[in-house]
Formats: sequence, structure tokens, C-alpha cells
Amino acid sequence: MEWEIKFLALVLLLPAFLFSCTKSGSLNGASSTSGSFSNNLTGSVNGGLSPVIGTLVSLYVAGNATPLANATTNTSGAFTMSYTNPGSGLLYVLASGGNAGSNGSNNANIQLGAMLGLASNAPSSVILNEATMAAFVNTAFNYGGFRDANGTITFPAVNSAATTNMIAQYNNMISNGTMNTTLSTANQNILAAMANSVAACVENSSNCGTLFNNAVNGSQSAAVSIQDALYNTLNATANVTNLYKLANTVNNTTGFSMPGTNQTLLNVAPIVTTNTFSVGSQPYGIAVDASGNIWVGNGGGTTVTELSSSGATLGNFAAGTHPRVPAIDASGNVWISDAGGTTVTELNASGTTLGTFTVGSIPNGIAIDASGNVWVPNLGSTTVTELNSSGSTLGTFTVGTSPAFIAIDASGNVWVTNNGSANVTKLNSSGNPLGTFSVGTQPYYPVIDSSGNVWIANNISNTVTELSPSGTTVRTVSTSSPIGMAIDSTGNIWAGRFNASGTLTKLNSFGAALGSFSVGNSPVGILIDASGNIWTANQGGNNVTEVTGVTLGPEFFPYAGPIFP
Repeated sequence: MEWEIKFLALVLLLPAFLFSCTKSGSLNGASSTSGSFSNNLTGSVNGGLSPVIGTLVSLYVAGNATPLANATTNTSGAFTMSYTNPGSGLLYVLASGGNAGSNGSNNANIQLGAMLGLASNAPSSVILNEATMAAFVNTAFNYGGFRDANGTITFPAVNSAATTNMIAQYNNMISNGTMNTTLSTANQNILAAMANSVAACVENSSNCGTLFNNAVNGSQSAAVSIQDALYNTLNATANVTNLYKLANTVNNTTGFSMPGTNQTLLNVAPIVTTNTFSVGSQPYGIAVDASGNIWVGNGGGTTVTELSSSGATLGNFAAGTHPRVPAIDASGNVWISDAGGTTVTELNASGTTLGTFTVGSIPNGIAIDASGNVWVPNLGSTTVTELNSSGSTLGTFTVGTSPAFIAIDASGNVWVTNNGSANVTKLNSSGNPLGTFSVGTQPYYPVIDSSGNVWIANNISNTVTELSPSGTTVRTVSTSSPIGMAIDSTGNIWAGRFNASGTLTKLNSFGAALGSFSVGNSPVGILIDASGNIWTANQGGNNVTEVTGVTLGPEFFPYAGPIFP
């Protein structure tokens, strides 16, 4: 079922793009090397076995919604455009409308696309076909690249690690306009099924309603826009049978031959780079500062480790007897809870101790609000302590049994997971209780998304609970042994599996599993830095893992500080 969900999430992304094309033609893979770049681009666009006539083709660089150039295809489906070389960035092509079907009429549902590569060394010609369409959409989906700007497809600026990996993945799937035969049968099958389901609509507009109606979000069916593509991705568990049937209508005729016949298909996974860096004993919490440096609380020792963005050790600084969770304030100072006592320590950006302040028994998590006040749940009691930016106590507030972690929403409300009570307490910014809400057993990290919904990792229940801003349960999702979580720029949830086989599970905002990635032994703290690298503090491995090339950035940055969300 997990792989079926992944297949559907990818197939359902296609309807709004409708990147139509033919099996024939040539496209050199997107290049990742440096070199000169032509100011001219020629190519052609096909749908099924026919050229797409009169389609508007636009060339873009990631991060800019204004096209570098536009052109319209002629009666052969060919186009030529001239443009100013941007010098850097990821280039891609989109096309809209045109006539590709046997009925001889314009099909306004058609949208088309392909990834070219780096501006410094992109090909000077391109042919769009089903293979390039499927590879482009699959790659963009894996990296969360597409955005909806009032119905217009955009691609944000991409960090270098993600760019390199995206281009490599695209080239791994596509060679001279066709799928690489080195791909596994399952991966060839998913790309062919993705292409064919769209080609059925491209070749005959009467099929478009079937395609769109099988990609829904609530009561809204799909249409031709990036917004509807996002609906399809969010609705990742429905209608796979109908979409597979639609793909079969062009199988072995005007579409790609699908080498497999079953509907449980593997996703063509991102190309992931993983780096591991040693820190102190039993690393627990993790935070990133405005310079991109990583701070790790070594819960089994007495220090906090600072790493550079490349993983080099910048220092180990004393911070109590069992420092657990760091948080960064607006001045760049680091606050660390000391689970071995009753204090938190404040360090400056150079690691010098600025103060040690008393809170409650076994302080664990930590968060800083928009006023710079520091909130600390005391795991050994039933309280949360609030300090001001100078370390003076502003209040101690009763919550549930063994409060463990804490998050602060856009309204300044404080959400506390009560590890010993299987519930979450919500306080206002003054510490007054606003409610206590049931979740799973042993709730740990809470994270808050852009809609104000609160996601809680329930370790013993093997679930993640999503609560609305008012505390109503939105959904409960099964995932193995979660503790730490983070949210990326497209609203996907990354949950760490707390055991020796430590993995990160990627969930979309509807809770559907989209993939998993290996990290270290028993990850606890998880963050996504401004470049889109995911960092995990691996308590069982005395190290941290950096995973690059799977997302484009965090939903909020900095998320462990006064600007949250």
C-alpha cells in the first residue's frame, strides 16, 4: 500500500501539467556541467504521435515567474526562441494549449514541460514527449519544486545541492528523449503510466474530464493549473484503478508500452546525498542559526556542539550536566535546556556562557516567542516556565504530566506535549490554559504548519496526530516510532523513526506517506536549514546526519526562534 500511495501521488500530479508529447524525438539529458550557453532554443512539442500546433512555449529560470522568452509552435509542432542568458540557475520549459488530437480542435487543457538543466550549460534544442514529461514531473514532485501563484506554474530558486540532485535524477530517467532502459521495470512502468494517463487527455479532450475527476481535493476536481496539480498530490490515496485504466487506453498504441501490468508501482526515488558528522554523547535536540551553523545538545554529556553548514566542528561548549534542546533567539544567542538539573544555559554565538537560569525539574524542550521570551517544559513535573530575554522568571504554569516539548503558533499560543498524559495543553501568551486535547501515547515534538495546524509525534502509539488551531483532531496517521519532526517549504512533514534503523518518513499535508530515507540510529531532533538540507540528531549514534537533495527548504526560517511561524 505504501508504494501504491507513492505511485498515485506522482500520477495524480500530472493532470494539471499535461506535459504532452510523443515517443519519438531526441533530448539530451539536462547538463550539470559548466560552460557556454546559447541564447537560442529550438525544439518541437508533440502529443501522442502528432505535433502540437499553436501551443505557447515559455522558457523560465527557477525563481523568476517572468518568462525569459516565448514562442508558438508551427504546423510541425516546431518552435524557435531567442533569449538573454541569465548566467546561472535551473532552466525549464512550459507550454500551454494547442491542437494535438485527431478531432482537429484546440485543446485548452494541454500543458507541457521539460527540465533543461543549468543556464551555464543547457542544450540548445529540446523535444518534448511523454518520456520527458514524466521525468520532469516526477523529479519536480520529489523535490517539491512546483508552486501555484494564482494558477500560474512557478519554480522557486533552488539550492545547489537540490539542483545537482534534480538534474542527476532527470538524466537518470531520460536519454535522447526516451526512458533509460537501465531503469528497473517498476520504474519504467510508473513513468509510462504517468505519461499515458496524461496522453489520453492530450490526444482526445473528451478524456480530460475523466482525468480531472480522478484527481480531487475535497469537493474540488482538477483543472488546468498548478493549483489543481497540488490537489492531485494532496489526494494521494484515491482512484488509482481508474487512472491506470485511463493510461491503458493509449498503451502500445500512441503511448508508451508499460512493461508491468500491476498497479503497485515504485516511485523513481530522489538521488539523495547523506553525510554523517560526529558530535558528543547522545545528541538530542538540534537548531540552526541565521548563519546556517548547526547547534546540537549532547544529552549524554555536558556540552553543546556547533557545526558549520558543511559539518565542520566549530566548537564544543559547556552547557550543564545533560544539555538537550537548543533554541536561537533574535540576537543569535543559544538557549539550552539542561535535563540533568533545573536550569537553562544561555550562550552567545561564540559559545561563551551568558547566564544560567533556574526553571523546573528536568527541563527538556525549549521555544522562544516573538517577544523573545523563553518557554521551557519541565519533564520532571507538570509545569512550564517562562523566562524573559534576561533570564528572569515571568511565570510557571501548570500543564499535564511530564511536559516534554513545546511550540508557539503565529498568535503566540503555546502548545505543550504532555509525555506522561497522552495529551497536549494549549496556553495563551500569558500562560492561561486554553484547552487540553487528546493525542497518542507519549507525545513528543509538536510542529506547526502554515495553516496553524499542530502536528504531534506519538512515539508509543506509532502515530502522528494533526490538530486544528482550535485543538480538534484533523487526522491520525500511522508511522513507526516518531519523535522528532520538521516541515518543509511545501508543507510536507518529515518524521524521524526512533530506533536503530533510523529513517525519515515524508508525509504530505494530508498525511499520505511519500517516501522514506535512511539517517542515523534513533534520530530525535530534526531540522531543515535554509538551503533545504535536513539534519537529524541521532541519539543512538553520537552523530548527526545531513540529507541533501530531497526538499527545497523549511516552511519557516528561523523556526527555532522568535519568528515562528
